[in-house]
Amino acid sequence: MKKRDKVSTRHEAIKELIKTHPIEDQQTLVSMIKNQYGIDTNQSIVSRDLRALGIGKHKVGSQMVYEVPEHDASREILRLAIADISHNENTIVVKTLPGLASFVADYLDLQENTQIMATLAGENVVIVIPSSTAITNELFSHMSGLLYFKKADELNKPMEEPEEVHE
Repeated sequence: MKKRDKVSTRHEAIKELIKTHPIEDQQTLVSMIKNQYGIDTNQSIVSRDLRALGIGKHKVGSQMVYEVPEHDASREILRLAIADISHNENTIVVKTLPGLASFVADYLDLQENTQIMATLAGENVVIVIPSSTAITNELFSHMSGLLYFKKADELNKPMEEPEEVHE
């Protein structure tokens, strides 16, 4: 099974478990994923998955339990997080609000068909290395769509859906 398929399957298992069980901690979630879906994972992976899915804890009765958001929190965070995206011939730089670079890098790492070789996140900057310098411009455009980002001079133009990057 491909990494992308494993992540997607694990994400679906997490969402289903949280929707159907009052889960208070990540270790319980790890155990339930293993017992009910046969997926081996650990707390740190589940923690990243929860953040990527926009799942947080909410008070239900006297318990603090995980809850799947009704709206796409990741999309809202991305819309608000990105300050600027720029590039040169071999690197793309994503500037974020303080503390959000790792969220943006995790989001990019989970995307399919992006031709990203690596991401490196600091406090408010993500460095993106394309798999080839020949696709930097194309990847820049694709990423701008994925991250719901438009430069100030493009705000009056309609936003198009991101296209797949081709080698």
